[in-house]
Amino acid sequence: MIITILDECRVEEKCQSCPFSQTSKCMEACPTDAIFLLNNKSFSCLTCGECARNCPNKAIKRNEFGGYYVDRRRCNGCGICANVCPIGIIKIVEKDGKKFPMGICSMCGVCVEVCPYNARVSSYELLNTKREGLAERYLKVLENLMKVKLFRAEEKPGKVVEKVERKSIKIDRDKCVGCLRCSYLCPRDTIVPDSIDACTSCNLCGENCPKDAIKDGEVDYNKCILCLKCVEICPNDALKVENFKVIKVKEDKTSQPTSYCINCGLCAEHCPSGALRFENGHLYYSPDVCWKCMECVKICPNDVRRIKQDFRRLYIHKGNLMPKASMGNNKLYSCESPVDDRVVGGCSLCEICINNCPEEAISITTVKLEKIKDENCILCGTCSNVCPRDAIIIDRSNGEVLFTDNCIACETCAIHCPRDVIPNTTGYKKVVDRENSFIRTDMDFCIKCGLCNKVCPNNCIDYGVIDKERCEFCGACYNICPTKAIYLHRKWKVKE
Repeated sequence: MIITILDECRVEEKCQSCPFSQTSKCMEACPTDAIFLLNNKSFSCLTCGECARNCPNKAIKRNEFGGYYVDRRRCNGCGICANVCPIGIIKIVEKDGKKFPMGICSMCGVCVEVCPYNARVSSYELLNTKREGLAERYLKVLENLMKVKLFRAEEKPGKVVEKVERKSIKIDRDKCVGCLRCSYLCPRDTIVPDSIDACTSCNLCGENCPKDAIKDGEVDYNKCILCLKCVEICPNDALKVENFKVIKVKEDKTSQPTSYCINCGLCAEHCPSGALRFENGHLYYSPDVCWKCMECVKICPNDVRRIKQDFRRLYIHKGNLMPKASMGNNKLYSCESPVDDRVVGGCSLCEICINNCPEEAISITTVKLEKIKDENCILCGTCSNVCPRDAIIIDRSNGEVLFTDNCIACETCAIHCPRDVIPNTTGYKKVVDRENSFIRTDMDFCIKCGLCNKVCPNNCIDYGVIDKERCEFCGACYNICPTKAIYLHRKWKVKE
């Protein structure tokens, strides 16, 4: 809820726009009439949720900021919400032939911005500044003035924390030479390579050659004994045998990994079968109990968790398939046959990538996420929308993005942030797929409050009317709309 620091509130002095007016700046700014005056002090809707719990048509709903809004299509104007409101702030109004309630706080924060004495603060700000007691005193004063026993407002799950830490590998993109050795050698397939059909100079061929006859695909034929280990080990099939010689058949090219597991444990949290466990910072996977339900694949923020198909090599003799052990002295032709598919991806911090990186570009690091206060942040709320654990709070009054103790630093917020103000350790990024996304305003819900005009970073919305050509689908208007009149559907695609 949004409360008033009563000692700071000066409605009776300069806050009223007119000496004879019964309103204040916060009351004038509130788009839902959720503020009233009592003994020359402003008080707000408690966001206690009684109206929502008692609504027979489920027309009052809670938003991600802890406030409530009215679905006017469901509302029949019965007035039950007004009857059960413990402070009597809800009133049934009629507009355009439709009855609906006003006086319900959506936690938009506009009143906080306009208060000339900084007397209005959100409960999130109180938590962040260790002033929780002010909210309790505020409620007690209101109880004494109104002679009623009030319900305590519901709290958003999770408490604001100063920082969130996570341990994972980190690839220094400046040092990485793109050989992809880390990706090829990772036993858990947690470092995802870019699709590349070339020789990356990983030198796995040279390390597996018993005679040191090859390096980075270049062969010393005086040493080569045609054991073909280099051909078998090459991850990109860049080597083959022609006329009793191993030759490189693909060009040299390097490529850095597209993404890698950051060891957040989100996949284990969403695994219904118990095939994934996250213990002491290490992720373990047991395929024998895996249902292949794909929940871990869907939730992975870096798209590292994925299905990989296994193959085995079979040999053909006179039209029959047989294993290599049955070759004998027969002339055989080989082929690869799919055996099974398995779910891969999930770092266990084994350090094999670190120990085998030729440029020491990989290390284990502790990632820290702290509150975001950046002039480039547009407070659009996308981070809060995509967070899989509801661990992000948008504090508009202070212009900050806050993290609660529910956060595990999975970086889903950073991957989707339209302004790149949240730290992104892997560089993996997703942007809105404009061709498959849409945004529109339902004018039956719009109350013309103008909040969307204030928050749009591109000035492409005017009281609900959207210029879709200029819109970047950041979601700022969608998130601040107190009646949820704006519909936003976003599809995401990987940024090249």
